[in-house]
Amino acid sequence: MSLDISVYCKELTDDLMPKIVKRLNDYDMIVEVHPDVMFTNQTGFCPFKFQLTNPPAEILRGKVLVSGFELYVDDFNLAIAKEELKPKLGFWDKLLGKKQPEIAFATPDIETRLKDCRKVVSFVWHMGDSFELRFVSMVSAILTELTNGVCTYPADDIWYENKNIVEEFYKEVCDYEKSLSEEELEYHEFDGW
Repeated sequence: MSLDISVYCKELTDDLMPKIVKRLNDYDMIVEVHPDVMFTNQTGFCPFKFQLTNPPAEILRGKVLVSGFELYVDDFNLAIAKEELKPKLGFWDKLLGKKQPEIAFATPDIETRLKDCRKVVSFVWHMGDSFELRFVSMVSAILTELTNGVCTYPADDIWYENKNIVEEFYKEVCDYEKSLSEEELEYHEFDGW
């Protein structure tokens, strides 16, 4: 089973990843991203090397770990996305001149925010370890903040407000990690790129 979060933004530039890593380091960890990862050429697994400075369990103290998620960048156009949602008309409907109904992509206020977005970044994770949620949540929230983007959890049609998104996601991550016992923690120790 996989889950995903999407961030819609006007543009993506390679200077965003170093800014994201800098912000990640503000949240109780020391982080590095794989040196080849950039938004303009990234598809597939996006690994992060990290050490927690305030780990939720003593077993993690001093360990250098690796985690990450799958990252996909696609072009986006709201008008095209809405057109793709319209149901296909059958032969008789076309013959009778029936019009396709207008389908909303999101609420009107969200669509207003989406109209200038030209990229969609999909963050996909599989819960292969206990820290994938940390990185997918924090990186997507920070990207949303840095680009004034629009963040959504499409499986439940949740559209997030940008105000305090990073702090809110961080609180959720910490609550989740603290809920795990040492026996439930799954992690991978870093052994090099």
